[in-house]
Amino acid sequence: MRIKGIIFDKDGTLLKFKEFWIPVARAAAESVLQETGCPKDAADEMLRAAGAYDGINGKLCSGTYADIADAFEETIKKRRPGCTAGNIYDLTRSAFEECVKYGEIIPVCKNIKNVMENLKCRGISLFLVTTDEYEITKKCLDELGITEYFDGIYTDDGEGKTKPDPYFIYRIEEESGLAPEELLMVGDTLTDIEFANNGGIAAVGVAYAGEDKKILGKGAAAIIDDISQLEEILNEI
Repeated sequence: MRIKGIIFDKDGTLLKFKEFWIPVARAAAESVLQETGCPKDAADEMLRAAGAYDGINGKLCSGTYADIADAFEETIKKRRPGCTAGNIYDLTRSAFEECVKYGEIIPVCKNIKNVMENLKCRGISLFLVTTDEYEITKKCLDELGITEYFDGIYTDDGEGKTKPDPYFIYRIEEESGLAPEELLMVGDTLTDIEFANNGGIAAVGVAYAGEDKKILGKGAAAIIDDISQLEEILNEI
């Protein structure tokens, strides 16, 4: 049966990850450190704890705000034992929302709008599922110029369970009427592939580096360098 709906991840799949999230995370870490009375020179330590330099295996790339907050809190407690400066999760989430302006939003491929338009012309419904929050997600899609192509945008709103739990796959199936065999997940992390596997739908991994391709290839039906190659492999899935 042909694919009638595609679920995209956002970071690393539609926009370049490092150029956006590393400067945002650094500024957010410095903000949280200031709020908790810790020296700003601990920012690098916080970024390492959040896996900012660990590629697709890091919490910053594949985790949630709760995961990142836990990593930040771990560093803060090392620097300031007994620190009780409010809820670290709330501080972390607010800091990321405020520091999003420091990230550079760059599409993963130059023809990203054409890719989306061609998929829509084929009658394919497009969805986005991300562990990011809505306002940041909307900002990214707007700057990429592709918001209009999505039939549904699902973010970490605190109501649904985040990837790799298949909650949003089931919700998309219910709201769109599409069957599991008609849906395809496209993402750049193992969390995305597990999300698809848990929901019983096919997955395409997005990876350029050889090691990342090996990691994603274990559970994906196909691997592409970037989404500009997606149309080429649709008939093969």
